Amino acid sequence: MPPKARTGPRHELLRAGIMTVAADLFRERGYRAATLDEIAQRVGVSKPTLYGYFRSKEELLAAIFHRTMSMFERDLMAIRTSGEEPPAQLRRVMRYHVGAVIAERSFLSVFFSEEANLPLALGRAIRRRKARYDGTVRAIVQRGIRGGSLRPANPRLLVFALLGMGNWVYQWYDPKGTWDADAIADAFIALAESGYLATKATRDRDVARTLDRIEQDLARLRPAPPRRRRSARVKKRRRP
Repeated sequence: MPPKARTGPRHELLRAGIMTVAADLFRERGYRAATLDEIAQRVGVSKPTLYGYFRSKEELLAAIFHRTMSMFERDLMAIRTSGEEPPAQLRRVMRYHVGAVIAERSFLSVFFSEEANLPLALGRAIRRRKARYDGTVRAIVQRGIRGGSLRPANPRLLVFALLGMGNWVYQWYDPKGTWDADAIADAFIALAESGYLATKATRDRDVARTLDRIEQDLARLRPAPPRRRRSARVKKRRRP
């Protein structure tokens, strides 16, 4: 039976180190190809010691998912309760997503690419947490639309677009490249806000489009004018 890991700061430090090494290895080789022997070797501990922290590779993968999800939830809650206006909160959400994906690249790569390897029950639990997270961001969007700071749009689609831009950075980000997290976030924010921020010009355009749609709907509802029937001339036949 594997020994029980001790509690305390050293225990937490080593546990975090094991997860970091595992995330790096899962990103490099894939979850299925990586082994606990390789993880123990990289960490510099024996396999029985590793078992004292994680009883299986599956449990280690689950811990990586829970850690990643908890990190996102914690920071989103801080943004949500900040009291800032919706546009400012959405900027912080996008900036945070880009920064987290770059700073925690291995964890996020595993999170986005290895969900299919989670146990069925855990996979459902993670999807529920992700849905709640998306719902919290969606509430920010809905508040902005109601308050007039954001243009009328489908909140769900807008959230998918915003989070998708930030999340996908893990696929193409190059640590040796010229773009850092701030440069990428600034570009994404400028691009997205031009589409969803409400300004006087966008409000005027939206009102004009709305009035045009109303006019088209009314035109379709108006009854068509009755058609005039041509009077048929009855020719009288002369009697012979």
